[in-house]
Amino acid sequence: MKKLARIFASVFFIFATASPNASADEGGNTASHNIGITIPDLAIIAVYGPSGEATTISLTPQTENLEAGEAVDFTTAKDNSLWLNYTSIAGSKGNSGNMNTRRIKAELDNNLPSGLDLMLEISQASSGSGDIGNATNNKVELKKGPTWIINDIGSCYTETGEGKGHQLTYSLDVKDNQYKHLVAESFSVQVTYTITDN
Repeated sequence: MKKLARIFASVFFIFATASPNASADEGGNTASHNIGITIPDLAIIAVYGPSGEATTISLTPQTENLEAGEAVDFTTAKDNSLWLNYTSIAGSKGNSGNMNTRRIKAELDNNLPSGLDLMLEISQASSGSGDIGNATNNKVELKKGPTWIINDIGSCYTETGEGKGHQLTYSLDVKDNQYKHLVAESFSVQVTYTITDN
């Protein structure tokens, strides 16, 4: 019986010393540390065309087949070579846990000459991922002052470059009964797109 007790005591001792928590004086078998993670609040926007970023375009109505007595069709002055790209990581609305949304406005730096309108059509995004915004379905008049063109942007990206994101189609139009105010001249305006929080 003493022999059997010694065997049990020996087996118990072996299991006890094999246990990783056997000694309180030694370090444990795990180690840990904290990692701080920051997701940046981002809102980046650009316009791309065949020549890269911030391309200059020209709008001139077609007059080659115009006959005497006809009005110049300014809607033939059209360009759809530019694409609007953006990246957004939206923040949260206070303690609600809801995400902020963003929107995009377009505005001119100067007024157009009397009688003339610069119109914009913007397509829904052709590429990208996430909560890409919804473009207005209507052709809008660009002016000095904001015209909101895309809403409900969350965390997303449209991809970069020509053929990515939202296609921009510019055209000219003559205001109703304003043909008499048209003057033959060359001029330039700048369109600025801005992405902002709602």
